[in-house]
Amino acid sequence: MRPSWQILSTKERVSKKKEKLMKKILMAVMLFCGVLTGFAQSGGDLRFGVTGGMNVPNITDMETDCRIGFNLGGRVEYNFSESFFMTSGLLLTQKGYDSDAGYSANPLYLEIPIHFGGRYSLGNTVSIFGETGPYLAFGVGGKAKYREYVDGMSVEVKDDFFGEEGANAFDFGWGLRAGVEVSNIQIHLGYEYGFTKVIDDEGHNSNFMVGLTYYF
Repeated sequence: MRPSWQILSTKERVSKKKEKLMKKILMAVMLFCGVLTGFAQSGGDLRFGVTGGMNVPNITDMETDCRIGFNLGGRVEYNFSESFFMTSGLLLTQKGYDSDAGYSANPLYLEIPIHFGGRYSLGNTVSIFGETGPYLAFGVGGKAKYREYVDGMSVEVKDDFFGEEGANAFDFGWGLRAGVEVSNIQIHLGYEYGFTKVIDDEGHNSNFMVGLTYYF
């Protein structure tokens, strides 16, 4: 049986992790609500949608391979005119990477893109579009796996990716997205590059995306 001080220490760490997670979620939701308020006050053509897709992420400047992830969430679009718009969203996105050295990671972020774009109509219900702009992301979970030697044996170790001595839990970068829309259904490709260094002052998030969005 573990000593009581170890049990208390574990409970305190779990409590602090939950508190940090709630703060990140609250901050992301407040930022997104601020964007929504700005859209609503503009009083123009506003529409809401749901989105989801596949990520093909990696980290630059390190010898790593892509690891398949996902993205899903809600989007909002404000149309300045039939041809120009601004869009944002609140997305849960999984990034990550693998390495030949046995290290892998699958971090989860709450992400808020803020894009400006243009649309060209090909008919009554068909159009093509492109958009670009910055994004903010807050790390909310995910694990890192690696191997280390204990008493001469190779042992797999799992740690929180955004632990006390883990990766940077904030990411800021630039993204772009392009695709086709048919009757309020968008099929799109995208790419994001993070300006913030992820681990030990090296490496940037790099992410190719393919997805589907439905606007109500």
